[in-house]
Amino acid sequence: MKLLFTLLCFLFSVNNYGQNNTQILKNIRQQYNIITELIEEDRLKEVSVKSDCNDNGQINASVSFYYNEDTLVYMNYEYREGHSNYYHHYYIWDSKLIFYLAEYESWTWDYECTPTEQGFTNEIWNYEEWRVYFNNRTATKCLYKTYEEKSVDQPYEGPHNLSDTIKNEEIECNRDSIKEIIKAYLQLASSKDGTTVDICNIIN
Repeated sequence: MKLLFTLLCFLFSVNNYGQNNTQILKNIRQQYNIITELIEEDRLKEVSVKSDCNDNGQINASVSFYYNEDTLVYMNYEYREGHSNYYHHYYIWDSKLIFYLAEYESWTWDYECTPTEQGFTNEIWNYEEWRVYFNNRTATKCLYKTYEEKSVDQPYEGPHNLSDTIKNEEIECNRDSIKEIIKAYLQLASSKDGTTVDICNIIN
């Protein structure tokens, strides 16, 4: 698998030279699909570290590194604080960041839609997602979506993913935000296993 992955990296790097943005985005999606398939098939070596960021355990962070043999291809950084969760996904091809996905979720009690006789309180979940395509550390496309989900509206049986039904909106790539993404990526990637950085203070 290592040899095949190395060959694919070489072919994609050659193909990216001189291509227009549409072709570059197509390549990134193909590379993303390959990495995702390796993750889903559990064919990568995972190295993880967790940390409590305060004394009462209400704030904690974790980061996982995924290797195709000795080649880093994916990092997943998570930060949880109270009712809020932050997830940062970094997809890496040929030692370069190609795709970034950030997910933010928070919840509050839904007193308005909870009958007094129910015995428990419903919840309202709010979600935000950012997607950034990278080519040589330059953001080539940025997408955003936000949506709300109430527990009272969720189906009682069967899986569902509301995010798949919400369309992404293309937005301007904010220069300062891109710099922060690159900075966090480089900090994590240079660590290799998360033990040489303070993972509680990676994301501002």
